[in-house]
Amino acid sequence: MPDIEHFYDILFELSNEDRYNILQSLTTKNYNVTSMSRHLSLTTQEASRHLNRLAEAGLILKNVSGEYMLTSYGKLVLSQATGIMFATSHKEYFIDHKTDDLPEEYLCQLTKLRESRLITDVMVSFANIDRIIEEATEYIWRLTDRYNMMSLPKLEEATKKEVNLKLMQTKDFQYPPEWPGSGIVLKEARLNGKFEVRNSSEVNVFIAMNEKEVAILALPMENNLFDYRGFTSTDPKFHDWCREIFQYYWINAKPVS
Repeated sequence: MPDIEHFYDILFELSNEDRYNILQSLTTKNYNVTSMSRHLSLTTQEASRHLNRLAEAGLILKNVSGEYMLTSYGKLVLSQATGIMFATSHKEYFIDHKTDDLPEEYLCQLTKLRESRLITDVMVSFANIDRIIEEATEYIWRLTDRYNMMSLPKLEEATKKEVNLKLMQTKDFQYPPEWPGSGIVLKEARLNGKFEVRNSSEVNVFIAMNEKEVAILALPMENNLFDYRGFTSTDPKFHDWCREIFQYYWINAKPVS
């Protein structure tokens, strides 16, 4: 049986702003009571009390120099709490957008998204996509529910510069009314292996990225449609998370002829 009482105790410790700030401070360096009180503008008595509580909970310990440091357990708990903080910081977005289709192992890594910026203007989202297409030197990966015909000329230019293009269609993918048909657009790139298209019956996430930047990571709304609002970043951890999600679905996606 899980130690539910300790779980509640840990939530209580994390719910205190000063104790949470102490844990965050200890991710970068060790502090003794005096230096921590100065760092967070606490009285020595307050700092000592909070440090003792965190030590009793097993989140930190005092080393032989008299400085406090995170335990391995403390690092684990804090990393999970950081993911929750990211979710709560964008509460309105996650209330309106589903995470149901994301594998659980990636939902547990939300802390990797914390250095991203939320885009609420769809025009900014698509401007970002066009820009990363133009700036790509190695690859462009798109996971999308539909094709943007306005971006096709830029994609063709990218493949002419030897940029590899992978495009994965979501489970509710729709061709636009003006779509000329498979094999016509980017035909040369597909023939020489620079452009691959696959269809996934599982994924329902919107991603546009190149080798350096994620232009947009967007989740579907409750009706499974996209409003193309989401997160953008050049942060390596955020980029790795999106890259791994893409590859997770790409492996089992079916090639589109």
